[in-house]
Amino acid sequence: MSQTVDLGFDRADLEMYLSQCGYWGDAEKRRRHAYVLSPSAYTMSASQAANMERLAVATGAAVSELNQHLCACANVKHPPHYEAEMLRFASSASRGLLLPRDGELRIPPVFKVDIVQDRFGRFQIVEVDVYNPRGFGYAALLEESMSGVFGTRRFPGVEQLVRILHAHGAEDAPFYVLVSEHERYYETCFTILCNTLRRRGIDARMVRECELSNQATLFDGVLLAIPDTLRDTNLRERLVAQYRSGALRAVFPPVAYLGSKAYLPFLREQDGMSEFMPPTALVSKKHRQWSSICDSGSSSVLKAVVSSGMKGVYFSDLDPQEFGARLAQVSDIKHAAWILQQQVPQTSTPIVVFDEQGNRCVGDYYLRLVAYVTADGVLDVEVTGRPDRKVHGAPDCIQIPVVLS
Repeated sequence: MSQTVDLGFDRADLEMYLSQCGYWGDAEKRRRHAYVLSPSAYTMSASQAANMERLAVATGAAVSELNQHLCACANVKHPPHYEAEMLRFASSASRGLLLPRDGELRIPPVFKVDIVQDRFGRFQIVEVDVYNPRGFGYAALLEESMSGVFGTRRFPGVEQLVRILHAHGAEDAPFYVLVSEHERYYETCFTILCNTLRRRGIDARMVRECELSNQATLFDGVLLAIPDTLRDTNLRERLVAQYRSGALRAVFPPVAYLGSKAYLPFLREQDGMSEFMPPTALVSKKHRQWSSICDSGSSSVLKAVVSSGMKGVYFSDLDPQEFGARLAQVSDIKHAAWILQQQVPQTSTPIVVFDEQGNRCVGDYYLRLVAYVTADGVLDVEVTGRPDRKVHGAPDCIQIPVVLS
């Protein structure tokens, strides 16, 4: 069975949609948000969808267990070495927001999970990006692109997001998306998200960091999240203080520390997670479990605990010299700042795309599934792909929606 389906669009159809929704609204946006257009959608079988639902529930439970564990450790006067290290990871990843000692047991109601499909069709988690709502705009973009396609089945998507926002009070109050100056690249997608939500009855408004610096009253409604990339430290401290006091309602509790890659080994140890996550270990002078991953004979991936995209990521089979030198270096430091993960064996997938003349052609792409999951299941899934295994957003990537077969 083919893993994709051609939805029947022409290149002109997609270009018109991207222009009208604002993603390619002008020449500068078209350059900044360039990617390879495709009429395809990724088709997920019933068994794959069921596995994805199980993956979502297991991941939600694991993240909740992680947060409860950290908050409990923070109340111990002299925590054991392992727990003290876990808290140190939280401190370095908090980005000036809450810490486990604040005792916030609520986790984000939706979080992003990056997934690779192995050559047998099984899903494997490579990252759990707990504090990252930036992808909601892309999910809305791809969902809206299919508005004229009938007869397809999908995950609940934006409608489920609307229900979550209603549960947090956005039905009766303005809903705000705050864009930090550091993340202005995502402003276009946040605008698309707000437009999509407004069409579904939510008074969604986008506001920039610079617009709030001198305001006494920050928000009169519900905030999606306090960005962990705010440049204005005074604004950040005011927002966090208002959240602590209960004066600010936020859909995402400001627990950015839960998104640290340093916690991936802990998450894999939780119930049901080893099925969906490859062996992963911390790397440092005192953490030696990573050597078993190297000794397994499989290729591996070295990742900085603090990294974005493909920065700070090394593949043992693609960058053997650089990988070896970096692994030797980071395995000799005192405190772990890197993880080693067994690489998920992949094969490329043939995907129908458009060439510059608008003709259909077939390219081979390595895919990464981006799932937006809740504690109860999957909200939505999208797919990005590139001609090589270093999959991330780039002009040579594809972005396609997911449909259920």
